[in-house]
Amino acid sequence: MLAMDKVYSIRRLFYEQGKSISDIIAETGHDRKTIVK
Repeated sequence: MLAMDKVYSIRRLFYEQGKSISDIIAETGHDRKTIVK
């Protein structure tokens, strides 16, 4: 389970910076299921 600060940073990457799921996976190192969730 991720800490809330990690969740917020992932959401920020996706919604505010417009990064793709693949970019976020490469940047954070988390599994695709974790990012999509």
